Amino acid sequence: MKHKVRGQGSGVRGEEYRNFITLHKQFKRFKQSDSTGSALIITLLLVTILVSLIVNFVYEVQIDMSTLSNWSYAQKASFIAKSGQNLSTQYISELVSESYTDERMTELPVEKNFAPNVSLTIIIEDENSKFNVNSIIYENGSTNEKNLESLKKLIEYLNINPNQALIIADWIDPDSEPRVFDSENSSKNDFLWSTDELKLIEGIDKETFNQLIPYITVFGNNQVNINTAEVPVLLSLGPDMTEELANRIIDYRKNSPFENKNHIVRVTGLEAAGIKMLDRITVKTADFRIISQASVGEITRVIESVVDSSLKIYFWREG
Repeated sequence: MKHKVRGQGSGVRGEEYRNFITLHKQFKRFKQSDSTGSALIITLLLVTILVSLIVNFVYEVQIDMSTLSNWSYAQKASFIAKSGQNLSTQYISELVSESYTDERMTELPVEKNFAPNVSLTIIIEDENSKFNVNSIIYENGSTNEKNLESLKKLIEYLNINPNQALIIADWIDPDSEPRVFDSENSSKNDFLWSTDELKLIEGIDKETFNQLIPYITVFGNNQVNINTAEVPVLLSLGPDMTEELANRIIDYRKNSPFENKNHIVRVTGLEAAGIKMLDRITVKTADFRIISQASVGEITRVIESVVDSSLKIYFWREG
């Protein structure tokens, strides 16, 4: 009986042992499988990280190359734009010998073929076709009443409040006495250095500025070229000037440009009034605005300058 019982016990323990061995083998297989899965996951993570690093590296290299390329294009565009400024001075030098000039704006032909995707545009404007807003104040700080009235007339023709001329005068003059309420607040009390300064003056918003800018300058000898000035500027030449008379001047010069400012009296209706404006007019450009724009690829550089007929530079801006 004892042997039988021991046999039964041994059988039970043997079965348990076999089950344990089976479970152990299964656990080992599971452990090995789990280790292999973990290694695979780690490997995938490492690969993902490496791919990300490589992508970032390639991207940064491309950015650096693009930046370097853009910088190179920008340098080339700047040099070409400067060459445009030099080319324009040759054109201006040739005009010195002319007795009159009748082109308000000229685009110079550029014959040189620089390279594919490279272009150069040169535009020259007659600054004497515009009204010099600085002329409303004399150098000694007193007001040039005649020119101030002229500016009022020009501004009013453009449907802008004529009081804007008074606010501009307060911006320039050295005193602190306002012509219009609060017009001396934050005023410069000095002459304008560029037309962009008009944007800083009270009452001149973007729309007003865009209306004024074709007819206003801050450079020049304060004389208006009657061969190139448009109606708003011609109207500013005196109290007797009307829109009809301004259009007569334009019609006259279309057929025969003014070769001498005294010829203004040949325009019907200006026989007497023309004499009164002789000190304010000219038939020849003395001051030029040069806009040289160069493009290389997608990069564009613009150089803008104002020079006189002796090529003295009054204004220079690169952008």
